[in-house]
Amino acid sequence: MAGGEGVDNGGDENPTIVVESREWVLSASATAGIPTADHFKLRTGKLSLDLHSIPKDHVVVELLWVSVDSYLRGRMSGQDERLYFSQFALDEVIMTIGIGRVIQSRSRNFSKDDLVISNFFQFSEYSIVEAKFLQVVEISAYLSTLVVIIKNKKTFVNESE
Repeated sequence: MAGGEGVDNGGDENPTIVVESREWVLSASATAGIPTADHFKLRTGKLSLDLHSIPKDHVVVELLWVSVDSYLRGRMSGQDERLYFSQFALDEVIMTIGIGRVIQSRSRNFSKDDLVISNFFQFSEYSIVEAKFLQVVEISAYLSTLVVIIKNKKTFVNESE
């Protein structure tokens, strides 16, 4: 685990593992145009992976892939009218869609190393997520789609030459 460190917990033979997690927060609303680096800040926090520090029916997830969709821009504008989702709060971690890997689980529905998808991930390296917002990603379910895309792309390229 990147950024993990053991913490002395009074002689217990299983030291608490703590990870550093970088997270993106919205520091200013982007009222016009495209958000720039001036609208964000990157901060670092620590997250305990100790099983007792994780609430029941929650899991710790390492975010692997994140979606940076155009709808996020509307949530950064500071204007609430005509939005399905509310604005991001200033100085709070941005929420997004992503795929992650379960690092630690207190949910019977998820095990360590499960790949999961959610619409409610924090834009951070590690986060604690309520299990009801996660779904296991079955990679094999996507392989047939990937093969069709590759075959169609190859056919299209050959026909255009």
